[in-house]
Amino acid sequence: MTLEKKVWKKRGIGYLANKISKLIGFFNLIFGKLNEEEKAILEEKIIELYKRKGITFDDHSLYKKEEQKISIKPIFKDTYDMPILEEFYNLLGENNNTKKFQIKLIPFVKGSLKFFNHYTSVELNNLLIVADVYELGEENLKYGMYLFTDLFWDKIKKDRTKKKAIYLDEIWRLIGVTSNKEVASFIYKIFKTIRKYGGSSVAITQDVSDLFSLEEGTYRKKHIK
Repeated sequence: MTLEKKVWKKRGIGYLANKISKLIGFFNLIFGKLNEEEKAILEEKIIELYKRKGITFDDHSLYKKEEQKISIKPIFKDTYDMPILEEFYNLLGENNNTKKFQIKLIPFVKGSLKFFNHYTSVELNNLLIVADVYELGEENLKYGMYLFTDLFWDKIKKDRTKKKAIYLDEIWRLIGVTSNKEVASFIYKIFKTIRKYGGSSVAITQDVSDLFSLEEGTYRKKHIK
């Protein structure tokens, strides 16, 4: 077993299982609070979406098979080997039970928010990275904040030896009344575990009372000691 495979294996939860959890959080923001049945339906569709790309719960499916024959090191699939939002949109339209979700994705695929319907092209190699999402508009800031926080969190976890810090301005959008339990739990996890990765986190908001509005202030209590 190569070093790269050992490192990937030590991460514990597999890539697809981890991705499903993050996507369910993102779709909670778009579709509104999902019940357990709706989450199960969406998870089934996400699994099918990645299966069509040749990606399963077996992390070995993340490697390129063709190039692997001529390379000693395992080669991960490119960004362009991953599905985009439009492919999920089309998949949801194949079944009457999921067309209600497809309709809510129209702005993200064909409308004013269709810039979400692209492959990830964010460069994360600079010492200082700022995600300015304010041009998304007041109602859409939470989508950009969630996605960029997800990207930054993956970057933070890559190297425990490097010192790093993440600053989340207007954090109430992710743990306040406009958010949901899944997203708030994701943000709480960052604050709870970031020190293990040699990092620190700072939450910024103009009105602390905004943090009391979700789950009776449960996540405000966890962030403010």
